[in-house]
Amino acid sequence: MKRSQIKGTNTVTTDKIKNILKKMSLVVFAAGIALTGCGPDEEDEPNIETEVQDDDREDVFKDDKTEPVKPEPDTEEQDDNDDSEEAKGQTGNDDKTQGSTTQTTSRPSKDPSLASYWTKLENTAKAGQNYYSEYYTKTRVTTQNGYLYNYAAGTQITANYLIGEGRLSSSATSSGISIMLMYGRDIASCGGSSVHITGTDREFTVFAFMRHPSEARYIFASSNGSYGNMSESAYNALMGMYSMNHGTVRRLTPSNSEYDRILSCIKMYESKYEDYFVRSITIDDKYAFVVLSGRSNAATIREYILRYDNGIWEVVMDDLEAEGRLPVIVNKTLPDFNMSMLPSYSIKDFTMLTDYTAVMDALTRAGYYEKDDTFYYFCGTEDFCYMITDSGKRFLCHNNNGTWDCYWVLDYYEALSRLQRLSSNPPTFILLDLE
Repeated sequence: MKRSQIKGTNTVTTDKIKNILKKMSLVVFAAGIALTGCGPDEEDEPNIETEVQDDDREDVFKDDKTEPVKPEPDTEEQDDNDDSEEAKGQTGNDDKTQGSTTQTTSRPSKDPSLASYWTKLENTAKAGQNYYSEYYTKTRVTTQNGYLYNYAAGTQITANYLIGEGRLSSSATSSGISIMLMYGRDIASCGGSSVHITGTDREFTVFAFMRHPSEARYIFASSNGSYGNMSESAYNALMGMYSMNHGTVRRLTPSNSEYDRILSCIKMYESKYEDYFVRSITIDDKYAFVVLSGRSNAATIREYILRYDNGIWEVVMDDLEAEGRLPVIVNKTLPDFNMSMLPSYSIKDFTMLTDYTAVMDALTRAGYYEKDDTFYYFCGTEDFCYMITDSGKRFLCHNNNGTWDCYWVLDYYEALSRLQRLSSNPPTFILLDLE
């Protein structure tokens, strides 16, 4: 009887062990699916929760003393650790792996046969950079189609110009060298692995370029250690990025459909959706320069630059009326913007008129103003004022040493002509656009 009980117990124990092993294999199978992210479709997937009952799970861990399976570490965390280890090897923190994991970016080599040319390029770039650094704060130095340019003087800065100023020796340069003002990051994007641009030169920097003496390539250098060579196609692509030629510069009239499209874009940009007194909209095929004010206050004048791309106008610069060095600011932000679209005046140079009492008295004395006249538009500075009545009368008034002289003008063009005769720097922004 005792043996029979023992045998029965052994049989039960064996069956239980088999059951345990079977259930453990299912757990391992599930864990494998979780780790690989792969498995059968949901409808074909075995229901592990159903096959392994709660009581049986307890028996599995109770009988064979097996610890519960721990979850695998998060994939992103593992990736971060891998990156960290790789970074260690690349920065030399792990001497054992440095030789196999360190990755260095090789600089392009300078052709030693061109040593004299490299020296001349560096000398020219240094003289050009010194000129730019000195005159940038004194006057308006910009890039024009990629070349270093004195905007205020209307002069391109060449090697011969720097020689004439005593900034560069004729023996240290060549007439075949061009002095460019560009973003080094643009040169890097066009030149690829054949150029080396230092960190500081990625910003607006003077570079000296010349055609390779024997190949269809260009070589260049800066005063800060940048250098390289570019194929003709890469060089042409770079120059195209700085070309200001985007078609004919023209002034839009209110009847042009693009006129309203541009104003609608500004309304959406401002989120005000107000009506405007427009002073001028000047465009080419890529950019628009706009001067306007809200009708609620004609003296609060605003200036915008918009860019046209794929049939859509987009504001790319605003608050330009507050800039005292407008050409420099615009050029540095949009080096391909055609500077001839900018007005000759700077709004910041003028003080807007806030009290029109003296002007009204002068109009009354001149017999131009009647008591039943109301004004549709008026805008002025301390020296000039332009006014339009609801009935269509137009007046231009000039502060002549404390006395306001008043002129009845026919239209915008007559007002503009008189303004230009009375001042060498007239505030033409007080005139309502072409009406």
